[in-house]
Amino acid sequence: MNTEENMKSEKMSKKARIISFNPNGSYYFQKGVVAYQKGDLYKAYKYVDRAIAFEPNEVEYLCQQASILAELEDYKSSNRILNRIVTELDLGLTECHFFMANNYAYLGEFQDALREVNLYLQEEPHGIFVQDAKELLHLINEESVGYDIDKEPQYISNHKKGRQQLENGQYKKAINLFRKVIKEEPEFWAAYNNLAIAYFSLRLMDKAYATLHHVLERDSGNIHALCNLVTFYHQSNEIELRDTILPRLNKLFPYFPDHRSKLGSTYLFIGDFEKACRWLTSAEKAGVNGDQVFYFWMAYAAYKVGRLTVAKRAWNQVHYFDETPFHPFQYEKVQDMLLDENAYDNFMVHSLIQHELYNPDQAEQLFAIFYLHYLSAQDELNDTAKNHEDPAIRAIASEMVMDLAHKSQNVDHRLNIMWHVQLCLSEGKAVVRHPELYDYWYVVYQMLDKQDEIDVEGWAGALIYLWKKEKNQHTSQAEIAKLCHTSVYRIRKHIQELGQILKRNGLL
Repeated sequence: MNTEENMKSEKMSKKARIISFNPNGSYYFQKGVVAYQKGDLYKAYKYVDRAIAFEPNEVEYLCQQASILAELEDYKSSNRILNRIVTELDLGLTECHFFMANNYAYLGEFQDALREVNLYLQEEPHGIFVQDAKELLHLINEESVGYDIDKEPQYISNHKKGRQQLENGQYKKAINLFRKVIKEEPEFWAAYNNLAIAYFSLRLMDKAYATLHHVLERDSGNIHALCNLVTFYHQSNEIELRDTILPRLNKLFPYFPDHRSKLGSTYLFIGDFEKACRWLTSAEKAGVNGDQVFYFWMAYAAYKVGRLTVAKRAWNQVHYFDETPFHPFQYEKVQDMLLDENAYDNFMVHSLIQHELYNPDQAEQLFAIFYLHYLSAQDELNDTAKNHEDPAIRAIASEMVMDLAHKSQNVDHRLNIMWHVQLCLSEGKAVVRHPELYDYWYVVYQMLDKQDEIDVEGWAGALIYLWKKEKNQHTSQAEIAKLCHTSVYRIRKHIQELGQILKRNGLL
């Protein structure tokens, strides 16, 4: 065979190996689902639209496109698709009425929303979205003109009161209210989930787990129950049990904004910040009624994955938690943020601490300057030493500046007492979880003179002992002496004097 024939043969061989590829509706639909899971809604819309072009009556494709359009806030287009499905293609797909009701509610078209949600409840009295539909019905009634609070069912009223008690830390009262709700409406799963949270908050672990398993036995896809179970296992360090539930969580793609928020916050609490950021931003886009805590979750998750623009925008809506019943430091994720090894680089940390420096509560101001010392934030301490309105705060900050600059061989030993407390209670870190300790220390600071020869370990031990006693934490002077590397005699020597002054200052 000559050279020319060899070349022809090789070209024919290559041509024969070419595999024809004709993408169909299923191909584009799968690509759309992948894009949707990644949060790329515009790309998902385009792919699913191509799939529908191949198979315009495929209900699965149409349902997915309706969901995407709702997330893109094109509620009218979403409802056109849902209406076509339930009137022309599959009359038995009654969930469409429920989804249409949600879309109408977002549009403010409450009469249409009421019509659709009632249709769903009539056709599916035991459907998987019944509880969500009842909650939506209640929400629509509240938003509609002419809502009459006197007509509100008692179980709804009790559930509201229970949630308020839960948010305010009144767990026993919350439990009583949620039990009343369950007695009246045995399948009102929201009450069970909140009841489980109340039990868990009181460390009644068996009751908390049993309550959630009861829900999941009857509603296996209940997002709140699954999320609560994962969170409880994680907080209890039951990692193997947590990981048995996580695969179920990872398969969820919730439709409702509050479900996305719940999923996002759960991923945040277990440290999966990518998923947390995706679901929390998705919840915001879908119109979740986000409070200050929600926006902190969103800001924290976005910061952790490097989305600084999103983080700063969300942080600006936190407003230092001024509408919540708790101080910022009482939130676990705020504590985690402040104690993170990279806290110095976090803009939210500096923003929060600067705010606390001018908090009317002196304990918060004192915590803030000790925290800045822990961060070695010399510039901010220097600014505080020069410009703070309180001369005592200026004096303490000035001592800390000299300590960080190694300019003084004789740093005020009264500060060493609090630094020793920090060493004993939090390995030298600022005591984020108990800022009130800094008020206790300030009493000692005022009692002693800067030039005094100070028993640092003994005073630290007396301070910790009296604080724990006030908090009803069982301890002994011997245990505290061991913790503070001192003797019982030295602690006892200071307890009576310090205790009397703490009582006069209202701290005991």
